[in-house]
Amino acid sequence: MSKENSTNFYTLKADPVFKNVFYRDNNLLKRFLSDILSIFYDDVHIDKVKVLNTELTKDRLYIKNKVVDILVDIGSKVLNIEVNVIYDDYRTYRNFFYLASSTIESMKKDKKFVDVKEHVQFNFNFQKGKKKGYKISQYGDLSTGEVTIPFMKTIDIDVDYYKYKWYNSGKSKEYYEQFKSIIMFGFDEEELKTLEDSDCYMKKIKDDVIKLNGDPNFYQAMTDDEDREMIENSIFISGKQEGIKEGLKQGIEQGTRQGSKEKEIDIVKNMKAANYKIEDIVKITGLSVDEIDGIS
Repeated sequence: MSKENSTNFYTLKADPVFKNVFYRDNNLLKRFLSDILSIFYDDVHIDKVKVLNTELTKDRLYIKNKVVDILVDIGSKVLNIEVNVIYDDYRTYRNFFYLASSTIESMKKDKKFVDVKEHVQFNFNFQKGKKKGYKISQYGDLSTGEVTIPFMKTIDIDVDYYKYKWYNSGKSKEYYEQFKSIIMFGFDEEELKTLEDSDCYMKKIKDDVIKLNGDPNFYQAMTDDEDREMIENSIFISGKQEGIKEGLKQGIEQGTRQGSKEKEIDIVKNMKAANYKIEDIVKITGLSVDEIDGIS
């Protein structure tokens, strides 16, 4: 697919954009990780960033996608960064398996169960700002509140929360400087292209995203059939969990039922947020162009 035939603009919300921008520039990645860690940890200092293999062991992880977004070793910690445009139970379970798998592989490599390096998974989610800005999860004893596995931690970040709070503050410069490495995930095409920031870090990110969107080879990769099949399967699973026994299309056709109608709207919203082409949404959902345009 060529750039001329597409109206899509892929932002950092699309994980292939995220990976292409930060994996190509180690200094950019280091600055991004430092910014994020400084929000949740004191005295953050990253001397060296070692990019690890993002292909997790296939025979131990029985889910379809085995490739994490970013997996790095910064010396004191191993960090896994995931961008989740669609946030649901399926991705919560999947992300936990990613964290557990990378931790287990690290322990096997070191051949010990003690002095395990801390593994932290940062999930950048888009939840419409309805919840608290972040949630930290660890494995522990529910009866006492004691953390029993101190070397595994998940930090879920709601990008929309930070972006909305920044807007509500009148676009406070101080707030932006503190949380820009989160807020930037929420920028759409216009916001990104008109971004004025003297920081060379943000300028580099802006330029790289725009450059990627002008690369026809990148657009071809974005339409990869395997990735499309993953998302379609995930939507189908969600539909079945809502009681749609005969598949997604049959469930949507039962639009008179309140539950399936709400699911229909959610599916279309999620696919639009993931920058699906209109013709692909029509093909997958069975809805008309007018019906899809009416859902926002």
